Amino acid sequence: MKKNIDDRIKIIDLEIKSLQKIIKKKDEKWDYSRPFNEYSNHIEKESKAISKLDREKRMIMPYELSELSEYGDVMSIEDFIDTVKSGGFIDYDGFGYYVKDDKETNIVIIPSDVKHNSIRKEFNEVIWFNR
Repeated sequence: MKKNIDDRIKIIDLEIKSLQKIIKKKDEKWDYSRPFNEYSNHIEKESKAISKLDREKRMIMPYELSELSEYGDVMSIEDFIDTVKSGGFIDYDGFGYYVKDDKETNIVIIPSDVKHNSIRKEFNEVIWFNR
C-alpha cells in the first residue's frame, strides 16, 4: 500500500512539474501590459490541474508531526469548515496544517479544500495561520 502511495506521489510531482513548465513557456510569450484577468484565463487550465493534483497529494501523503507553532490558532475541523462555509476564511486569508495529538502535521489545509471535499478524516483539528 505504501509503495502505491509513494508511486502516486512521484507521478503527481512529475505532472505538476510538467504543468509548471507549460505555464513558464506561456509566461515567456505573455505581454504583461495586458490585464491580470486575461493572464489568469491564459493559464487557467494548467493552474486548475495543478490545484487538483496538489489536493490529491495532500489527501494521500504520509504526515510527520512536530511541536505546535506558538503563533497559530488551533481549532476543530468542524469549526474550520463552518468558518469557511460562512465566508470567514478564503484561500487568500492564509493556510493551516492538520493537527494530531496536539502536534502539528506537515500537511497543509486551505479553505478551498472544503469546497472540493478534500478534508482528511483522520485529523480532528487545524492550526490556522492568517496572512
